[in-house]
Amino acid sequence: MAIDRDDYLAHLAHDGGRMADLARGDLDVPVPTCPEWTLRDLIEHTGQDHRWQAEACRVDAGGFPDVATMQATPADGQSHAEWFQEGVDAAVATMQAVAPGEARWTWAKPQGGDTSDWYFRRIAQETLVHRIDAELAANGEASDVDPDLAADGVAEMFEVFVPLVANQPIGGQGETVHLHATDADSEWLVTLHAARVDAVRGHAKGDAALRGAARDLLLMVWGRDPLGAVEHLGDDSVIATFRAAAQI
Repeated sequence: MAIDRDDYLAHLAHDGGRMADLARGDLDVPVPTCPEWTLRDLIEHTGQDHRWQAEACRVDAGGFPDVATMQATPADGQSHAEWFQEGVDAAVATMQAVAPGEARWTWAKPQGGDTSDWYFRRIAQETLVHRIDAELAANGEASDVDPDLAADGVAEMFEVFVPLVANQPIGGQGETVHLHATDADSEWLVTLHAARVDAVRGHAKGDAALRGAARDLLLMVWGRDPLGAVEHLGDDSVIATFRAAAQI
């Protein structure tokens, strides 16, 4: 299912609002999925990212966004919850004023540039994963995740992030893993090489397979443990290599 700008921004508003609510609680609780971080660290990191991405999406192609937004913190007397919600609201409003497909600089393609669509997707996906992180820190369980958004996050990992980490020590020898989302129309065949990972969409038999909710596949490709049952089929050592690659 295709996700457009307004869909992404609706998810940003929802998940960002949820994180702002959680920021009203104990900010010193540890985040189990982000070792050495507290909820305060997570809230500040995500709030800074919202401000930076909104500015990057706003400026003309070739322009580099103001790095000061990456060090933003709550003003004196302002709560983390208020500050975070302020950033969410500003990001939604800013990005709603940017047309889809406009040329923009992105860190994924700093030489050739990209489009505003990259930012609509990235900010929603960043917020989704960190909303789950925040919920696990605050109450030990995550609220519902839209399967199509989660599947799109898996696709983003393979389309955007994996190509950026070529020449990393993966340790594969051409083994394949089939990822199958059971609640979304999304499948991938992942090939593990010695120093890179390739992924293509579609159904195919692999040396191993992982079948589960799109949310749990998303967490796994981001180096986190799934929250629900994920069926493991085939060679466990191939799955172990895949899981290790997700930590790079």
